[in-house]
Amino acid sequence: MIASDAAALHDELRSLARGRGLRAANLGARVGPALRSHAELSDSAGIELRARLVAWLRGRLAALPADLRTVVAVAVALDPRADQRLLTDRLSWLAVELDRDPRTVRRRCEEAFRLLAETAAATGPAVPDARPGSGDGTAAGLVTPPPARLPAAAGPASGAWYVERVWAVLRLDGPTPELLETRRVVALEDGLREVALSMSLPRPPGAPAKPRDLGVDVLFGGRMVRVDRHGDTHYSLVLRLPRALGRYERHDFGCVWRVPPGQPMAPRYALNPTIRCDALDLRVRFPEDADPKVELVDGLPLRSVEDLAVDLPAVELDGVSEAFAQFNRLASGLCYGLRWS
Repeated sequence: MIASDAAALHDELRSLARGRGLRAANLGARVGPALRSHAELSDSAGIELRARLVAWLRGRLAALPADLRTVVAVAVALDPRADQRLLTDRLSWLAVELDRDPRTVRRRCEEAFRLLAETAAATGPAVPDARPGSGDGTAAGLVTPPPARLPAAAGPASGAWYVERVWAVLRLDGPTPELLETRRVVALEDGLREVALSMSLPRPPGAPAKPRDLGVDVLFGGRMVRVDRHGDTHYSLVLRLPRALGRYERHDFGCVWRVPPGQPMAPRYALNPTIRCDALDLRVRFPEDADPKVELVDGLPLRSVEDLAVDLPAVELDGVSEAFAQFNRLASGLCYGLRWS
């Protein structure tokens, strides 16, 4: 039975990775019966289906070696940077990132899918878990998606919750950049006790190639369990909630992220959600004598945000040198925010 389950899961995982992978518009039609059974998707559809499937994949990837976790995350477009339209293009991009021959990456992809299917078939259907997943997305500018070597996809289901709204204020008028964020999360299952947030601080052009530092404090609504560091620029904060939430219950919490003095940051803030995020209100406060060129980032791939040759809509500063933007129904894997020069 396990052998036949593994074969069915292998075929369905390979099929899932074709085209846009997890970002396909017709995802429900592409999820076969074996995946629905093992990921306990039942009749889920739309956003709930996508969130639960992502959560199941993240949990199962934890059992794979690090190099195979990376190739699967890119193949199925779980990695936020893997926004290419075709599987072949995603694997070719990864080959360049890892400095490997494309044929080697394709072989690893096949090996990873086979091992993932065998592991999932041996362990049976997933058991729902209300502990945190590997994050709700990455704010970029303090802030971009994960580094080239994808961090370990360990951790339980992020499909147990989603983000209803983010209120973000980035202050650039002090001695060092400071980001204040309030997030409202909604539990999708009873018993949600912890959530995980992702943040990264990419190097601006010309910055020294050394590890970046980023401080964080929880202002209200929870207690910090730990901060995991992945690579030189990426951080994951695990937050313990005041009490277990019931299904569809909402909860607000606030954090402040600080860039150490003297450490430059890339001139942008962009939220790049990897789970459902319904809204973002963003305000960037510049020094009073500043005269930046501010542009709107509204649903763009990361490479377009980083490419200053791409013209974006201008955003005017108000009378106190602040720029404001509001976004609704954010799409997974795309960037939303502001950039400036």
